[in-house]
Amino acid sequence: MKNAVRNVICGTSTLVAVVLSFMPVITGERDIAISAHHFDHAVLMMFGAIAGLSLYRSRSGDFESPRWIWPALLGPLVAMMLMAPGLYAIVDRAPLLHAFNHLLFVVIAGLTAYAGQRYVSGVGWASALMLELMAVAAAFGYGVAPAVASAPTAVQATSSVARGPADLVHGRQIFAQNCAACHGAAGQGGMGPSLRNEHIRKGEVAAAAWIKKPAPPMPALYPGVLNEKDVRDVAAFVESLK
Repeated sequence: MKNAVRNVICGTSTLVAVVLSFMPVITGERDIAISAHHFDHAVLMMFGAIAGLSLYRSRSGDFESPRWIWPALLGPLVAMMLMAPGLYAIVDRAPLLHAFNHLLFVVIAGLTAYAGQRYVSGVGWASALMLELMAVAAAFGYGVAPAVASAPTAVQATSSVARGPADLVHGRQIFAQNCAACHGAAGQGGMGPSLRNEHIRKGEVAAAAWIKKPAPPMPALYPGVLNEKDVRDVAAFVESLK
């Protein structure tokens, strides 16, 4: 009876985690803040950890089984790397990739919790709690969650002052000529994702860096089609979209 209940909990948690993981595909991408991303990850890892803990069955020979300590230790480290805000600009533009990114958090949490229990009973609970605390702490900007719109370096700041303010009118023209076909005339999205409220996810410096070195399928137009001023102005225009 006890194992049957565990199986139900494990199966239900896994199903919920999978459905939540594929929400970017089911509902489409949303413009959300970095902190909200981390809270999403905390929820996904909670269900993954519940599934992993429910999957564990006490058996002889489990006590201090050395091989299981490695997944329990490496899981949180891998999860921390996956929480790097720089990855969000990539996965947010591809719903299926975003979904698989979510599934990784679920698998990592489940494996970490299960492996911890196999190492020493109780360690799995501690490891799962550590994952949750890490995600919540990241949402408040501690440790692994620096803002995407990071402060420019001294060189960038000096260069920005020297160049003067961005020209939004020129940026709108560049956008209409090179970006609107995929992202929509008003940045509402089309073949490409919506760019409205992009300022929530990244600042102007990060937006310009993305335009210069985008991830496929977005074409790289700098420096062949766009020059430095074009990039700066269109990045400022994109940041202004609401």
